Amino acid sequence: MSAIVFDLGGTYLRGALSDASGKLLAQSIRKKPLAELLQSNRPDTVWDGILAFMVAFEAEVRHQVPPTAPVVLSFPGPIKHPSQILSAPTVAGDATSLPDLASEMRKSLGRPSHIINDISAAAWYFSQMVPAERFLVVTISSGIGSKIFDRAHPLGVLDDIPYAGEIGHALVDPGPQAMTCDCGGRGHLGAVSSGRGVERYARLSAQKEPDRFAQSACAWKFGGTAATLANEAHLVPAARLGDPWALKVIKECTYPLARMLLAVVMAAGLEKVVIIGGFALALKEAYLEVLGETLRESCDFAIMADYLKDLIIMGDLKEEACLEGAAVYARRLGSGGT
Repeated sequence: MSAIVFDLGGTYLRGALSDASGKLLAQSIRKKPLAELLQSNRPDTVWDGILAFMVAFEAEVRHQVPPTAPVVLSFPGPIKHPSQILSAPTVAGDATSLPDLASEMRKSLGRPSHIINDISAAAWYFSQMVPAERFLVVTISSGIGSKIFDRAHPLGVLDDIPYAGEIGHALVDPGPQAMTCDCGGRGHLGAVSSGRGVERYARLSAQKEPDRFAQSACAWKFGGTAATLANEAHLVPAARLGDPWALKVIKECTYPLARMLLAVVMAAGLEKVVIIGGFALALKEAYLEVLGETLRESCDFAIMADYLKDLIIMGDLKEEACLEGAAVYARRLGSGGT
């Protein structure tokens, strides 16, 4: 089924056409910097801008697709089946009043309209490249989230309930000094093992052990201090150089994630775990090595030993990946999927 697909990413709002095979038509891709939409502090203005982009794009391409061609939007937030946005922190901050965007899309575009979570879109994208029957896509960025893909399941991506894949909000540190999650909870996996969590922990570690920190590449090579230490400028480049202090910090934060992944993998019988997200992808092989070590050290089950070696792979999440995932989902709609 041909479709009109959109992706509300971290940097751009993108639109494209996909053909009946679920492939994007490269010449159709359009994008608008998200910063232009977020200039206003009024959430209603942001939503109006998003919808205006979609309306303009649909008007530009409507002659190329039949009137029944659906619209699919990949969205950065939890979605209650079928298309209800539950929160939109990267779009509307902590606003509690959210529009029924799917209904607005149907009215304004005059087409069947669907909204899927962006990690769900990524899982659909990887379903075309990862041959495993069941696998997990995990994003390690400012937060942590995941989705299971199962070829034998009618849904494909298991995201029909709003908390599906929200492992970032599982409690992993019940202590009184546990770090605060962006959702407001304390001791959540995302507060500890995400890129943002690692950065916070690194600053605390630098304050507690100033002599060791001073010997790290974060400090002497990249100029970081306990107050200014940042992932992009200090921790990531130092870790990629093999700096012991930086790798130790990342490893200590990664243990809770390793234990969580082992539980999900063993409970669901998963064959692969695909790692995506800005923090993990920036670290590249260094992150795979750290996560592999923490998995092995966290697992004392002999049957798993042979599987751990090839369990984790780094996902090549290119710029249009979520657009392509939305197109794969649209193709499934045409084949009778829900």
